[in-house]
Amino acid sequence: MSDMNTNKLLITGVQLFELVLDTSKIGRILSSVKIGDVYMSRLIIEPGIATGNYYHRSTSIMFYVEYGSVVAGFEQVDTKEHKIMSLKPDRHIIHVPPYVAMATKNVGFDNAVVIFFSNHELRSDDTCVYKIF
Repeated sequence: MSDMNTNKLLITGVQLFELVLDTSKIGRILSSVKIGDVYMSRLIIEPGIATGNYYHRSTSIMFYVEYGSVVAGFEQVDTKEHKIMSLKPDRHIIHVPPYVAMATKNVGFDNAVVIFFSNHELRSDDTCVYKIF
């Protein structure tokens, strides 16, 4: 993603940040911003679409489902231990450490929204393709 530091000072100590939009993949819209050392991303997933299918070597991610019916899959890259689970909106928060592959899939009839927090961009040189869904 391009420059993620497009922020404006509103008043002392209060800043306005602009989300950077990424529509490069069919069936999903990813909006991201960097605030301090944290990246926040909002992912809109169309029905039936799977996203992710990657792992990171140094990026840690926390995420939750804000809206919709989402199934998440995880696999520990070294041991091949895996888990697939249904996530409830505003109920479950997941932490994904480095070297754990992940994917999300919208299994509902409406768009789903997933919110991510990470220490690096979700898509970067640290991202390794790894098929789950």
